Amino acid sequence: MSATAFPQVRIAKAAHELGRADTPARQWEVISELLQDLFGHRLFTALVYLKAQRLMGRIYTSDGNISPLGGFKATGKGPWSSRVLDEGLVYVGSHENDIRSVFSESEMLIQHGLHSVLNIPIWFGGEVIGSLNLLNHRAAYDHVSPPLLALIAAMCTPVFLAEKSNALEAVAGLDISKLDSV
Repeated sequence: MSATAFPQVRIAKAAHELGRADTPARQWEVISELLQDLFGHRLFTALVYLKAQRLMGRIYTSDGNISPLGGFKATGKGPWSSRVLDEGLVYVGSHENDIRSVFSESEMLIQHGLHSVLNIPIWFGGEVIGSLNLLNHRAAYDHVSPPLLALIAAMCTPVFLAEKSNALEAVAGLDISKLDSV
């Protein structure tokens, strides 16, 4: 019996582990392991979203060589930002052209074999406060279950709330005109 055959068992175990995690590093480890078990990923990042400032900051990465921690990107009004950040809908990209349409660093991601993407918005208080981002081989996320994604997103909300307050402090006085955008 695999974790993916019975995701509710794996999710329940992860929820328990997440509640017991006593450091942010352990929380992200639990989330990364859950996402790997259920969907697979070659790169997992988490971004906090500051709506009033229209900024996203990377708060977790499974590979700092490909996608380093920290820094902020301005969010635009493109289709990805509208879908994930404004409407709070999941985004699934299946191939390289989808990667190119979303990421400013797309060619580097593609060179690392990252050809598909799954973005899971995190909601709180009626607005999106962040996104879980998984990248993998072509078509890796074409058959994900939206109800399962919603459950995982809700389980991650407390972790994002803690990170959001840290990010708000970090952007005080930041010159957003010099940032890359998504």
